[in-house]
This record gives sequence, structure tokens and C-alpha cells, in this order.
Amino acid sequence: MPILPKLQKFLEERKAKYDLLAHRKVYTTYDAAQTQKENLKRIAKTLFVKADSGYVFVVVPGDKRFDQVKLKKLINDARRKEAKEKGEKPKLVKKIKLTSESMIKKHVTKKVGALAPFGQLYKLATYYDKGLDRSKKILLNAGSFTESLEMTPAEYKRLEAPIVGRFSK
Repeated sequence: MPILPKLQKFLEERKAKYDLLAHRKVYTTYDAAQTQKENLKRIAKTLFVKADSGYVFVVVPGDKRFDQVKLKKLINDARRKEAKEKGEKPKLVKKIKLTSESMIKKHVTKKVGALAPFGQLYKLATYYDKGLDRSKKILLNAGSFTESLEMTPAEYKRLEAPIVGRFSK
């Protein structure tokens, strides 16, 4: 299964600097690390999270989990800032939870386990954990079970323009 066509177009239009790495079929972050003989902390784990009635993409190092309290604070801080710039009242998040596979299939992709960390492709916000900046290059899901993208954290942030903070544990 090749790179997600929508993602390929996105990368080409932005003149992205990355390497496309082919590997055997994998379904989890752990399997991706084992197959590519990489440290889990270099693998960017993409999560689809429900924030009240909306959804966001969350990207954390593969060896970490996201902290709901810290993520909720980061989301609300970002919403306060955006609302202030627009002169509006912020819509603060009260509840955050990891979504089910059925929600990923319904809203993003039919291929659970092949979630590329590019919320822009779906008009959704992306939250990026600073822990990934510890690696010179990170490995990202390419929307495929058999390919990964390798790029610098700076290049990923240039392309996706995520909201950056510390929310992993």
C-alpha cells in the first residue's frame, strides 16, 4: 500500500524534505520501531483524540503516552489565544478522550493503524509534543502500513504548523 495520495500531494506542493522508507507491513508504533530497528522515541505516534464534540490529531514520541490533563490545558490555552485575537469568547474543552477505531474509520481513514500525523489534510488541529525534538530525525506514518516518512522535527513543524507543547508522560 503506497503513501496516501492526499499526503503525497500535500508534501509535493510544500516542497517537503523527507525520505520515504519502505518496510514490511506494520500496524503499531512498536512494530514500526522493531521492523525498522529504531528507538521508539524516534517514532512519531499519531493519535486521534476527541475534545468535547470535535477531534484533534495528537503526535507524541512512540515511547510515551499523552497526558489528558496537560493536553486539555494546551488545547484551552490555544483556544483562548485564538479567541482573543478574534475578539471572541473561547470555546474551552471540558472532556478529552482517545477515540475508538470506528471513529477513526468514520472521520479520517478506513485504515486504522495508518494514521498520518497531518491534521491539515482533514481541516483538524494537530498538537505536537516537544519530546520529539530530542531526535535529529523522526519517523512518521505515511498513511500506509508499509511506508514511513523520515524528516527532521523542524521540517514536520514547517509543513504541519502544529500547536507545540509538552503533554506526554
